[in-house]
Amino acid sequence: MFLRELIAYILLIGACGWTLRRPYIGVLANIIVFHMNPRQLGGGLEDIRFQFVLSIVLIIAYLINIKEFTGEDGNRIELPFKWLFFFLAWGFITCIWATIDKGYAFLETVDFLKIVIFSFLMFKIVRTEKEMKTLIWVILISCFYTSFMARWGGEWGWIDEDEMGIATGGTGTHLIMFFPMLILFALYGNKYEKIMAYGIIPFILDFLPITNEGMRSTFVGLVTSFTFFFIFTPNRIRRKSIVPFAFGGIIFIFVLTPPDYWTNMATILNPSEEGSAASRGVINDATFKMIADYPFGIGKGHYSSMSVDYVPEEELAETGVRDAHNTYLKIAAEQGLIGITIWLTMAATTWWYFRRVRLKITNDRAPTYIQLYALGLEIGMLGITAGIYTHNYQDLDTIYWFVAFSCLLFNLDRRFPNAEQAGKALYADLADEREPKPQYGNVKPGIRAPQSVRL
Repeated sequence: MFLRELIAYILLIGACGWTLRRPYIGVLANIIVFHMNPRQLGGGLEDIRFQFVLSIVLIIAYLINIKEFTGEDGNRIELPFKWLFFFLAWGFITCIWATIDKGYAFLETVDFLKIVIFSFLMFKIVRTEKEMKTLIWVILISCFYTSFMARWGGEWGWIDEDEMGIATGGTGTHLIMFFPMLILFALYGNKYEKIMAYGIIPFILDFLPITNEGMRSTFVGLVTSFTFFFIFTPNRIRRKSIVPFAFGGIIFIFVLTPPDYWTNMATILNPSEEGSAASRGVINDATFKMIADYPFGIGKGHYSSMSVDYVPEEELAETGVRDAHNTYLKIAAEQGLIGITIWLTMAATTWWYFRRVRLKITNDRAPTYIQLYALGLEIGMLGITAGIYTHNYQDLDTIYWFVAFSCLLFNLDRRFPNAEQAGKALYADLADEREPKPQYGNVKPGIRAPQSVRL
């Protein structure tokens, strides 16, 4: 145990020192620790606040090097981030009239502030194509680690299964948000990127049926992502995606899912007959009454305490309270109708900025990696819109990372219009068609033939 803690402290100190010299390393280190979730490893690591220490050092490193990130090459704050800041500010305002404990509402909002700060730092610090590609792959490899440990770490006794997954919960939804990116790398990546994508896909799919956390909402997210993938991708990408989709589908259906998985998923079609789904209808009705009574919100973190006055006693949990199990309604209840309006506007502008970059993908030219990221992340974001209706993911870090990604990709696409292209070999046939071919014997008399058509 002592050796494990010693190694952890050495790595933490090394990462902090490197972050002070290069803040970008701090961004990557925070993401790795977020996925690693040292609490699940035990052995004393649960007592070390890795992410807190790394975040403090990252803030210091950013302030030390702030001139580097605020010059002409710095990323400009765009509309999605402005709405996120507005949402954060409104959260602090609602603490003034919190129904039970104003101090608790304030502390809950401060916790949300931490998510916003990291998203902002990531947005400001990542400034090049190479850094963006590295960031994406660090996230995807970390998703692989999370999925691997959920299956094999649990079976081999390496982790505490009660702490399994990413640090904040909502692991299935988090993985689904990056799954379309893996499909695109399997299609358009170079040789090594394709190998890695095809290697990670089975582990991500394996995570979905072996964890009870949000199992049905995660499956809904998977189906929704596939649907939006075929709606928004250009025809050439859609046709090419048949192979990775078939690969993933066969493995998921015939290899990874246990016998009772599809029986459980079938209850999605009959929510009124399934216990937890039916109770959500009762809870939603109670939430609407709460919103009607407190249209400006009850204060962040207050839903459970207020539920005893609105949710029927038979629907309360063993603790005597009940949570909303609905991201949209929980935001509306805790931060009011103004809060949910701001949040939805933030989400809509985030999608719009992804779309502005993604629309530059055409059928006759290989997309840039930046455009490919925009497409994958756009689909990942849209993919969770249905699933979060049945769970509380308003504080899931990944949602606000995507706000940062949308602004970041918009800035990168603006600064690097001729960025590296992905999958150029897939467009070789079109390149041959566009290349001008010499013409012979059709030059009019008395007119000098251009050099391009002379023999």
